[in-house]
Amino acid sequence: SFYNIYKNIFISGSTSTSKKIEKEKKVYDKEWLSKFNQPIILLSSLDGKLAATLVALGNYDSKLTWVSSDGISVSFSNGILIATRGYSQDLMESRHNDRNVLLKSSSRSHSKTYRYLDGKNEYKEFNFSCTVISKPNSTSSFLDLKLKTTKFIESCESGNASHVNEYYVLPETDIILKSKQWISEANGYIIIYNYYAFQNDLF
Repeated sequence: SFYNIYKNIFISGSTSTSKKIEKEKKVYDKEWLSKFNQPIILLSSLDGKLAATLVALGNYDSKLTWVSSDGISVSFSNGILIATRGYSQDLMESRHNDRNVLLKSSSRSHSKTYRYLDGKNEYKEFNFSCTVISKPNSTSSFLDLKLKTTKFIESCESGNASHVNEYYVLPETDIILKSKQWISEANGYIIIYNYYAFQNDLF
């Protein structure tokens, strides 16, 4: 079932204690990236002061999971965040009514459900209503490159809860190069740099 899809995915980092992302002071360029011999992504706080490198853990039913050295893990479907482990308020699961076509048109509406565990170990759900708009020809910086991307802005509301996600997509593809995505009320946003796309000689 939908709520059991992660039964066999890495969850040992799931605790009620917040894990701080390791602070890294590095220059993120192609020379830095060339030192990795396996696919990576980078997670960053909004201010860029906290960052962590994650490696691919596994692919289950087209859902890709990445893990850091201290046990934080994030899972994606087509670049859309669908679960986390290791944060103080983890996104346990998410469900979108049209995830596969979310970033396929210039404007659309959709719904999604986010599921969490509360302090009593009981599930709490948010049913979001969202709108997505696109802004083509947005210049974005990745490593030491500047690229034209299509920026998709997803605005979602559920009662008093709301968030605005951003996705920077390589034009004419479904490759999300960078995104800002909301985890939860307690943990807010993370920025995800999909550096594995730059490890495949696309640029």
